[in-house]
Formats: sequence, structure tokens, C-alpha cells
Amino acid sequence: NLSAFIEWFVGIIQLYGPVSVFVGIIIEEVIVPIPSPIIPMAAGFILIPAGISVFDASLKIFFTIAIPGAIATGIGSLVIYAVAYYGGEAVIKKFQRFFGVTIDDIKKMSKKLGKGKKLWATIVVLRAIPIFPTSAVTIAAGVLRLDIKKFFIYTVIGAIPRIFILGFVGWQIGESYVVIAESLGKYEDAILGAVVIIVII
Repeated sequence: NLSAFIEWFVGIIQLYGPVSVFVGIIIEEVIVPIPSPIIPMAAGFILIPAGISVFDASLKIFFTIAIPGAIATGIGSLVIYAVAYYGGEAVIKKFQRFFGVTIDDIKKMSKKLGKGKKLWATIVVLRAIPIFPTSAVTIAAGVLRLDIKKFFIYTVIGAIPRIFILGFVGWQIGESYVVIAESLGKYEDAILGAVVIIVII
């Protein structure tokens, strides 16, 4: 269950540090049901000393959590992107409960992404929002067969502020990060639903 995973992964972070964060975020990106705030918030709590200044903490979070975490997000996203790219709607319909989104969500998200510069700017913004469920963006990008290099680059750019914010919050709130992260994870589906409604309107 989720509690057992959190307990196990906290131990892994304590043992292996930033490397475990990199690997963990790749796993989280592929296995969608794991709440996405868990790993960066845990890393902020465990890897960043409590007594240092905000400036020093921010530097450490940026270089040890946000940058490697963003690259890991890009790598993990490519797996789901490839599934959507080659499998299309048939695979999404079959495994939508694992992705956390439905085919209707993906179609509406595809319309929301737009074209050209707006498309890439939208991907960056949605990736940057800490509690936005980005699996819909990844799947939509695969279904639309967007340029994979640009998708990777803009995914990484958008993930940097997202992971930085979550890591900073984890550092600030201490052990309470577990409760907060689980709550944020539960709200991701609700946020996705709200986005879909906004798109329809």
C-alpha cells in the first residue's frame, strides 16, 4: 500500500540521497497512482538540513532535487508518451484506470494544448503547477504525436519549478509532508476534472 511505499522510499532516500530521488521520480512518473508530491517533498525534508538559511536551502533544493528531478520527470514521461504514441486510443481505453484519466479527458486536453508556441507554453505551465495531474498532458502529447525532443525539453523546463516548490515545502513543514503530499495527490483527479470543465466552458 501507499504507506508502506512511503516508509520504504524514505529509507532509500536516506541511504542513497539525490540518486534515489532521480530514480524514484522516474518510477512515480510511470506508475501514475503514486501521488506525485510525495517524492520531492520527502527529499526536501530528508536531504535539506533544517537549520540552514532559506537562500542556502533554496540552492540545495534547486541543484540536488529540482534539476535531477526535472530530468527524471522528462525521462519517465517518455514511457507514457511512447505508450500513447504507439498505442493510441485503444491502449488508453484499456488501461485508463492505471493512467488516472479517461479517453474523453485526453481528447479535451488535446484541444486545450493548442498549436505552435501556445502548445509548448501550455505544457510548461501545466507541468509547473505543483498539484496538476500531468499524466493527461503526457498522454495527450503522445496521442497528438508531438515532437519528442521538444516535448522532453519543455517537460523538463516546466518540472523544475514544480519540483522546487514541492521540495521547499517538504523542507519547511518537516514530517508533516506525508499527510500533505497524500492530500495533494488525492486532489489531482479533482483538479483534472475542474480543468476539463473549464475547457468545455
